[in-house]
Amino acid sequence: MIAVVGSYNVDVILRVSKIPEIGETVIADEVYITHGGKGSNQAVSASRLGSHVKIIAAVGDDKHGTNAIEFWKSENIDVSKVKIKNGINTGAAYIFVDKKGRNIIVVNRGANYYLSEDDLNNSLEGDILLMQLEIRESVVKKAAKEFNGIKILNPAPANLKDTEILSLVDIITPNEIEFKELVNTDDFEYGLNVLLKKVKKAVIVTLGERGALLATRDGKKVLIPSPKVNVIDETGAGDVFNAALSVYLEKGFDLETAVEYANKVAALSVTKIGALGPKLDEVRKFLEEIDNE
Repeated sequence: MIAVVGSYNVDVILRVSKIPEIGETVIADEVYITHGGKGSNQAVSASRLGSHVKIIAAVGDDKHGTNAIEFWKSENIDVSKVKIKNGINTGAAYIFVDKKGRNIIVVNRGANYYLSEDDLNNSLEGDILLMQLEIRESVVKKAAKEFNGIKILNPAPANLKDTEILSLVDIITPNEIEFKELVNTDDFEYGLNVLLKKVKKAVIVTLGERGALLATRDGKKVLIPSPKVNVIDETGAGDVFNAALSVYLEKGFDLETAVEYANKVAALSVTKIGALGPKLDEVRKFLEEIDNE
């Protein structure tokens, strides 16, 4: 089983011809309202790939919270540890996506901020734990300390204050921007060494269309390419990558092979609007297509 400790947001996606500059007003071409939040995205994406998933999260006592729980149930996710926070709004994210699929995101954490350490009691079981940083660091730290399986931290957003958390996780999966924020240097090799000394097993830096760089504490360093696709929307690609990585590790694949599959699933995800990953039958069809090219 994959356990996800993380956030849920209502995603308000605005498609624009260009991302606005400071002081600039642009007109949205289209507006979508959908389910999001890094924890939810990862949980749903892992479930769609066939894993048994439990989400530990907080929502508000509003219609968005109710909708979130019903949505998770429809995606075959265990919601027994979801907490409803009275008098608090469900989290929300406002996402601008330009015609090249690039995005900027502003998040109001809402109920995500009120997920507490006590909410984790008797909840941390499974083979793999997925965590992010849209909830309080103290909650992430407790989860990482108490979980007994493989622990993966997707450090987004990357304003990590309690760096002791890094020593508690097996694998960390920043994108390029998050990587630089974590190590505070433009020297990529130096930064890799810094993170490798802190985490237990590996650093995976996701590089968008270039794939992912895998570096392990035992000295392996390999750039794993991603298939070329027509990018429509990059939103949630990192979440899909982390979900797929967890699923293939749970299936018993070695880390490098799991990253290869995660790259492919994430590539498929950016060919459609929204932050949620593809379903298993879509992935199988896509894998067959690229294998035959």
